Amino acid sequence: MRNIMYVARKKYVSTNEFGFRLVDLASRKETFFTYDDVECLVFDNLNCFFSAKVVNEAVKHNIGLLFCDEKHSPIVLAESVVGQADRLTRINSQLSFSSKMKKRMWRKIVIAKINNQADCTMEMKNDEANSTAIQMIGKNVVDNDIHNNEAQAARKYFKAVFGKEFKRGRYDDLVNSCLNYGYSLLRATIRRQLILHGTEPCFGIHHNSTHNPFNLSDDLIEPFRPFIDMIVIEIMNEINVQTFNWEIKQKLFQVFFEKCIIDEKVYTVSDAIEVTVLSFINCIEQNSVSSLRLPSVIEGGR
Repeated sequence: MRNIMYVARKKYVSTNEFGFRLVDLASRKETFFTYDDVECLVFDNLNCFFSAKVVNEAVKHNIGLLFCDEKHSPIVLAESVVGQADRLTRINSQLSFSSKMKKRMWRKIVIAKINNQADCTMEMKNDEANSTAIQMIGKNVVDNDIHNNEAQAARKYFKAVFGKEFKRGRYDDLVNSCLNYGYSLLRATIRRQLILHGTEPCFGIHHNSTHNPFNLSDDLIEPFRPFIDMIVIEIMNEINVQTFNWEIKQKLFQVFFEKCIIDEKVYTVSDAIEVTVLSFINCIEQNSVSSLRLPSVIEGGR
């Protein structure tokens, strides 16, 4: 996992043969980062400037470019389809992926998400009763989750970890602001990996809205959401947290360095996203769900 370069102040970003050069426009202080050290370059200040060569070098070195609006919410993640010789093949595989396999895959995704929510409840709240109850809901998930066990688990889970009065949604309270921002980071990163590996994010597994260009991202994000939840719980436990500020946003970016388990191996969330995307590609090429690899919360500590 490489570093995330977070530009939150008024700076000018340029490049040289070795990496990025950041100049603070107030103090004139210069900072340098080599290309090999950067996973994603995040512009979170409307007064930042960058040279055109920054985009060229980012594409050349497979570095993401993420731009935020005046509310510090991600609005653009730049990707390139240059060099994706297999793109048409991948998209055809997506379109040929059978409805039966999609229903099985959605069941697998929902179970993984619910299990991670149960583990998060135990890990962060030491609440064995609710953790067990949530896990039991996951055991009853069927193909395509036709009984909506995902929603049943979510209702119990959010009240267990954020309090009985908490309501999940696009509200402007601190918890929901943190969750929405954190989920948007995961969604953008998953979408970037899907594009990089030649798939089309609008063709989903379960999500199929004609108005949503990120249906597939919204499918694959589900087991990863609890990793944001754990960071938000930690933020809410800090005494001085009162408003949703840029310091909190920086904490949420740390989700990509959180550890998780896939096939008994430890990965960062950032690396796990790529593992999941590549396993999804194996599934659509084989018209099977057996290859799908999803993250699990590490038991007993992160």
